Amino acid sequence: MNGLILLGIACAPPVGEVPKDGDALDGSGASIVLESPIEGAGTYDGAMEVAWTVTGLTLDPAALGGAPVAGQGHVHVYVDGELFEESATGGARINDLREGNHTVLVRLAGNDHQELDAQDAVAIAAAFPTVRLASPPDGATLTQSNTDLAVAIDGFTLRDPIGSEDRFGEGYFTVFVDGVARDWGADPTLAMATGLTEGGHVLRVELVTNDGRPLDPPSYAESRVEVLPGSRGVYFDRAAFAATFDSATLPLALSTTAFTLVDGDDTLPAVDGEGHLHLYMDGAWLDRTVALSHVLQNVPAGDHSFEARLVSNDGYELPVLDRLRVRVAPDRPDALITYPGDGWSMGASFDLSFEAENFALDASTMGGPNAPDVGHAQVYLDGVLFQETAANVVPLRGLTVGTHAVRVQLANNDGTAVSPPVYNEIAVIVE
Repeated sequence: MNGLILLGIACAPPVGEVPKDGDALDGSGASIVLESPIEGAGTYDGAMEVAWTVTGLTLDPAALGGAPVAGQGHVHVYVDGELFEESATGGARINDLREGNHTVLVRLAGNDHQELDAQDAVAIAAAFPTVRLASPPDGATLTQSNTDLAVAIDGFTLRDPIGSEDRFGEGYFTVFVDGVARDWGADPTLAMATGLTEGGHVLRVELVTNDGRPLDPPSYAESRVEVLPGSRGVYFDRAAFAATFDSATLPLALSTTAFTLVDGDDTLPAVDGEGHLHLYMDGAWLDRTVALSHVLQNVPAGDHSFEARLVSNDGYELPVLDRLRVRVAPDRPDALITYPGDGWSMGASFDLSFEAENFALDASTMGGPNAPDVGHAQVYLDGVLFQETAANVVPLRGLTVGTHAVRVQLANNDGTAVSPPVYNEIAVIVE
């Protein structure tokens, strides 16, 4: 509870009583306020630095235990009602805290240890989380580009959604491959290392706080594995996504090893080492494909997960996959064609309408120096630049019969494409 606790002379406070910060003052007006730790703070190594501010009383280490002198004294530090330390400095270090909840209380005392009324207290906690990686064992050899991770986590609350309010003793785990974060989650049964190329790798599962910071001290488990030559695999190209991606137009590039992509309709006979790909975005079906390059348009801001799986000719998903995490910037620019829609049948002439998001179309700056998030649009027809404009409507006239590709791409003031590229492309069928 929060409230004033008045103690008798040289008497420990009741365990768990937490007075309101800085309210208790003795008759002379002396006071003590705990600056750290804050309420609800915790430690993962059993130690805690305690700091306080004292007013109205001089702390004199030389006088500690001596004769009482008005306006002079020191601080008594209690842990769970037991006197831990007497200090005439501005702080102390508490060690050897057991797992669980604790109360730290500081109280002013005279040189002769006669305690004053001034005190402050805070509730803290200690936890000792552990991570165990039972599989793959250290030194294991693999014959494909991914492996399940048998992870056991104790003394720590796994929390989803990731990125929630930071609280001591809870968070999620991150999977590292050779020191680079590959995946994260709050369900250990889904832990997996993917994108493992031929050769040796260090796999690491580490606990982090809700806001993504590693624990102090770190809590993790590691295993070293070897992917054998000729192993079957599928791989996303991660180069573009090492940092937050600042575009709603997201390129996905893939590669495979020891697997031949064969187009079909899932009715071909199964042949070892042949098949196609299944793509997923945020757990939802995206595409069945043999293509290794894809462009996703109008991708929302935020965190996204992509998965590519090898699939046999008869449609059976093989246990060979890669996962890719992408964080799209909250203010990423986007281009959106609002009319016509993709695949629409149109006449030979129509007005193309589009919008830009988080990007200003400004005719007055065309041809001028580049500036962030300002520029114009470039309209392409069948891959050929048709018009540069800052307007939201472009008349298209006299198109020939057939299918045409129409693209709206954002450009800088000097006419260069923004980087990374931002565009929206549709197909229209002129009848």
